[in-house]
Amino acid sequence: MNRKQKKYINTLAPLCMTGYYSYYYSLYLSKLPFTKHKANKHLKYLEITDSQTAHAKVEWLLTKGNRWEFYCLKSIFLFDTENESNDPLSANEDERFTAKLSAVKKYMYRLNEHSIGAFDISSVLWITMHAQKTGLITKEEAQAFELRAVRLAQSMYINWRDYLASCTAGTEYLQKSTSNQEKYLTYHKNTLIKFMASKHSPFRKIDFKTSFS
Repeated sequence: MNRKQKKYINTLAPLCMTGYYSYYYSLYLSKLPFTKHKANKHLKYLEITDSQTAHAKVEWLLTKGNRWEFYCLKSIFLFDTENESNDPLSANEDERFTAKLSAVKKYMYRLNEHSIGAFDISSVLWITMHAQKTGLITKEEAQAFELRAVRLAQSMYINWRDYLASCTAGTEYLQKSTSNQEKYLTYHKNTLIKFMASKHSPFRKIDFKTSFS
């Protein structure tokens, strides 16, 4: 993998993060900026504890991911009646599930058919970096996962704007409550502006359709 391709992957990977570090790492990341201890802690949070769970998580994100649940919840609104009393948002008392429904309702017509798939793809790249650093996957396995993720990204989205919108929606979708969703958007707003408007944005320097053939 050449330098240009590595930079492309290093731009994709941090987009599943929140706030300034998402932009900072996309702009400057050349290697994982975490110690092995922190990488292990991050993986443990995702319930990745060994090689088997690392491979299973990455495969799930590549083949199904959070986008599948988003699609299933989207069908609730598509096939629901217009009667307000049947609104799934008003009928549900679980905060996390209500937050997911809120995000689906907000983005179901704003994203393409792959919905929050970009969040899954960036998560694959971020997890792969951590798992390789901690020895849960080999360098060869990491590169194979990276290539699959990149090709998936380029088949699902046509530009950085669409990809970033999908990542943002995915992060919002996974917040624990609607109040957390509002806080996330407020906190992340300036970062999104930097990505799309700054003359230093990596999006201006790297072609979204960078070749990996």
